[in-house]
Amino acid sequence: MLKAPSSAKTPDSTDNAVAMRSGQTWMAWLLVVFTMAVFAPVSLWILRETATRQQIRQSLIMLAAAAALVAWRHRRDFRISSDLGNRTLALIGVSFAFVGAARLLNWPLMVLPGLAFGLAGALQALFGPTGYRFLKPLVVGVLALAVMIIAFPLLDWPLRKLAGIEAARVLTACNITPHLTLAGSATEPQLLLTVGSQVFHVATECNGFGLITSGALLALLAAGISQRGWLGTLVLVPVAMVIGFAVNLLRIMLITLNAPFFPGHYHAMHEIIGTLSLWLGLGVIGALAWRSQPAAKPARILPRA
Repeated sequence: MLKAPSSAKTPDSTDNAVAMRSGQTWMAWLLVVFTMAVFAPVSLWILRETATRQQIRQSLIMLAAAAALVAWRHRRDFRISSDLGNRTLALIGVSFAFVGAARLLNWPLMVLPGLAFGLAGALQALFGPTGYRFLKPLVVGVLALAVMIIAFPLLDWPLRKLAGIEAARVLTACNITPHLTLAGSATEPQLLLTVGSQVFHVATECNGFGLITSGALLALLAAGISQRGWLGTLVLVPVAMVIGFAVNLLRIMLITLNAPFFPGHYHAMHEIIGTLSLWLGLGVIGALAWRSQPAAKPARILPRA
């Protein structure tokens, strides 16, 4: 009578393995749902603040487009893996630690890095290390979007003032005499740029915040998705911000110089130049940040002996 090899699996061991796998799957999903519930308030806050600010709204659209691009490029690599490894548990544990510290220290901003760690842990739990490797840029992008929301009210007036001063300086270099004046109150200052007989209000929409921040976000996303190194990405971000500021300065100059030729269609001219400037800036930044992947070399066929 032949005996079954000792390495062969018995029906009981197979059933136990299936049960353990099923239990791990449910635990992973429960952990993801619980993490989403913990960070639901701050996630809704980000969506609400982004929807009310036009300069930040385009960054959210860009983040959604980047997610769609990653999903399409790596559609064959994503598998629901229900990973509960040490790295997954560590990421989610750190995220909950940030939430606890934020409550204990009464410092709500500490929830934002917790959101990034929580999102990273949830993605790792769902797609495992292989899938999460392609989704890392999106986690960085979400954190960058939250930082933009916080920075906007702090940088609005300094950027407006800098844009007005630099625009006046460039116009002076072009033999055009501008006048920059301050009006309004201390709580609501207004910066007025006079070019010839035209008076332009350097408003919040002119501060360049949207182009500067969306350019920086595009550099992060494009460099991350195309798998650039971290050093190259860190160099690209400030370069993208400088390009965004320069293109916004070009936009202000084009609007002020072309306004006399479109007296009855100023708003349309303003929007057309603004849209073209946005696409110009993002196009230049995207071309710099994207790293083309080398084409796969065909297999070399050796001649038969």
